Amino acid sequence: MFTQMKKCFVSGAFIAGIFTTGAILPAAASAKDKIVGTVSSLDESTGAITIIDNLVQVDASTATIKVKGVDNAILSDIQEGDIIKITGSADDSGVIEAIRIKDPVKLNKKYDGKITGKTEKVNTSKDTFLIMGQPVDAGNLPGVIMGGRTISFDTMRSGVSVDVYVTAKDSQLVAKKMIIRSESCNFCH
Repeated sequence: MFTQMKKCFVSGAFIAGIFTTGAILPAAASAKDKIVGTVSSLDESTGAITIIDNLVQVDASTATIKVKGVDNAILSDIQEGDIIKITGSADDSGVIEAIRIKDPVKLNKKYDGKITGKTEKVNTSKDTFLIMGQPVDAGNLPGVIMGGRTISFDTMRSGVSVDVYVTAKDSQLVAKKMIIRSESCNFCH
């Protein structure tokens, strides 16, 4: 058993608790949903952060925070104007419950944010969808990139893993580029 644990640890996965106690790791620990954006405001007393022109609310009160050059970083090490990456999931009201926050990260200047996750509540007639609990307008999206080709947003459905690059316009998130991730590459076949 030690050999198996050693192999798992060396490969970067820490799953010793499963073998020794039968405990199950929380689902949130494996969250793949991420959002990148510029910090608009921050309240250290409540752990609240807003990003992307105050359009996305984040609860960072229990998040692990990594700031370049800072040991044992805390929320006060993040500043307004920083571009951060948040890993977590949205609650029923759309507030993102952050598990991890990384500062700084890079973001193409053409976009205000990048969201990675699965599409929800796709409405092709209204050109809207949710991702990470955030409503996104896809009305000006030129198409969806899938495996090197571009397909129409009209073929999109819920549950597809995507990267969405957004801008903030008229108090809403507007999709400028959408790429289907490899794990969902065959969604329309």
